[in-house]
Amino acid sequence: MSRILVTDLDGTLLGGSPEQRRRLRDALLRRPEVTPVFATGRGLASVQEVLADPLVPRPRWIIADVGATVVDGTDLTSVDGLREQLRAGWPGADRVRAALRRFPDLAYQDDVVQDGRCSYRLAPRHLTGELTAAVEALGCAWVYSGDRYFDVLPPRASKGNALRALAGRLGWRPEEILVASDSLNDLSLYRLGAHAVVVGGAEPALLAALAGDPRVHRPDRPGAAAIHTALEALGWLSPSSPSSPTPEAECRPAGRP
Repeated sequence: MSRILVTDLDGTLLGGSPEQRRRLRDALLRRPEVTPVFATGRGLASVQEVLADPLVPRPRWIIADVGATVVDGTDLTSVDGLREQLRAGWPGADRVRAALRRFPDLAYQDDVVQDGRCSYRLAPRHLTGELTAAVEALGCAWVYSGDRYFDVLPPRASKGNALRALAGRLGWRPEEILVASDSLNDLSLYRLGAHAVVVGGAEPALLAALAGDPRVHRPDRPGAAAIHTALEALGWLSPSSPSSPTPEAECRPAGRP
């Protein structure tokens, strides 16, 4: 049986103390049958920066750009056909930006390399029906998370749809997948019927959306430590040795979910 760990980066895989992150990395190295998949709002250039961190496990597959990009983690080449499938109907960034220019409170993220999506910063009070209607009139989808990130996406693009397409291509079943996150923009990942974990300190809106779901582990631990706990609960990793306690200090980097 395949064992697939699909994890967000900022606040999730990258969350927790260096020791917690090291323990998860080492545990995954000892269990190569557990396949890491990144599912992130970052673009590929930003993911490559993350891969320079020695505490980050090597991903076999990468879902990037909030689900608009899927690549092979070994060489960063696009997975045949998935890009076209996920980006069908995308009008292009120039058209999206021009159509939304009339909303002065939308702050385009010029500091982020974007591909197949347009990402903005937006305060909650400015998330209006007029704005979302303008996005939908373009034939696009949108997702809002962290009370600050507003992403405009191709109509078929989401992390969940990207994972569903990749799983279909590779023959993964929901019971073979564990998804992990801390952000509402990953809600689509939790709709696939897979095993799931919400890490400590997650966005309250994500916790509220998943309330009562018996498949979701909710360990009160940060990032990497919560993932490790969920993998143990599933029997995908051996239980931690009691002689090797995990420091509980949390160190969550800033960045995109």
